[in-house]
Amino acid sequence: RFIDYVIDETSLKGNVRIVRFRNENMDINKVGIGTRVAVPKNEARDPGVRRGVTMSKITLTPSALMVPFEITEEFKELNLEGDNFEDHAIRMFATQFANDMEELYINGDKNGPAVLESDIIDNGSSTQYINDSFLALQDGWSLLADSGNVYDADATNIGFSVFSNAIKSMPTKFRRNKKMLRWFMSPDLVQTYAEKMTTRATDAGDAAGSGAVMNPFGIQIVEVPLWDFNAKVVEHVTLNGTTAVSLKHKNITSVIVLPETLADTPTTPYVVTTDYTLDATAGTIARAGGGSIGDGDTVKVTYLAAPQMLLTHMQNFIVAIGRDIRIERDRDIYKSVDQYAITAKVGCGIEESTAIVKIKNIGEGV
Repeated sequence: RFIDYVIDETSLKGNVRIVRFRNENMDINKVGIGTRVAVPKNEARDPGVRRGVTMSKITLTPSALMVPFEITEEFKELNLEGDNFEDHAIRMFATQFANDMEELYINGDKNGPAVLESDIIDNGSSTQYINDSFLALQDGWSLLADSGNVYDADATNIGFSVFSNAIKSMPTKFRRNKKMLRWFMSPDLVQTYAEKMTTRATDAGDAAGSGAVMNPFGIQIVEVPLWDFNAKVVEHVTLNGTTAVSLKHKNITSVIVLPETLADTPTTPYVVTTDYTLDATAGTIARAGGGSIGDGDTVKVTYLAAPQMLLTHMQNFIVAIGRDIRIERDRDIYKSVDQYAITAKVGCGIEESTAIVKIKNIGEGV
């Protein structure tokens, strides 16, 4: 029941495929038949060909997660929940656990983005950075979608032309049944599109202002609350000489450059113009001669990208959750606290990468 509760808390329920596993790795078999299978039929004549099926598989390797927390005896006695507080607290942490897992599924990147130490550690540095070891556990859907079909909106604002070009970027065999397709978008991008629709002097414009469901070209929109309007992206880039290197995205902001080896030791980032040069509009970075970055060094570049969205079949995204989510409890008699640990193993993937379109570099205006 606890597994069901964690799954129910995700905003993507119903639009992703959820599988459960026991082993350390999980293989999901895929069966395909290629392209055309029919041939002309001639009376009393063997066609001379036989069609077969192609077999492949994707392997999901789970990551172990833990939620450690404790509750003091005094707090349990004084809070308004009384004896029910323990159950209430566990549900609160379980809800946040579900949010954390969803964040990993969406934004995970094994390169590990740089994050201010104070953002994830109490009393941490507000000027130095560490590696986000949580998001480094798995490659999430946004990153995995780079291996599918990518459409560059090139700063075009969200609208029918962006949606149309994205659809045309998907192979036709995957877009025959549009009822099975979904637009996955950040809430702010959905709001920007709704605002744009309200500028139309039509019934559709009036409906958008009243909160009506919007299905561009007959495809349902799914809001992804934990996908930011300007999502964080991390890349490892090798800088040779002073030659500029193109990043994946254009019109980037909040760029932080650090050594590729960044771990859990707080580190001061490199300085723009002194150590490297940046063209944020074009999305390029180069080493500055004479700075702290050596010729041929690989650096970790973390930045906020222009808005993006995904188009794919519902349930093309896979969430794998171990069959056993454990809740363990102990008591520290010296500190007078009850200690808890929620543990689980999770993984994520994309079943068919050619059936997804990633739309990047969307303009931020209406």
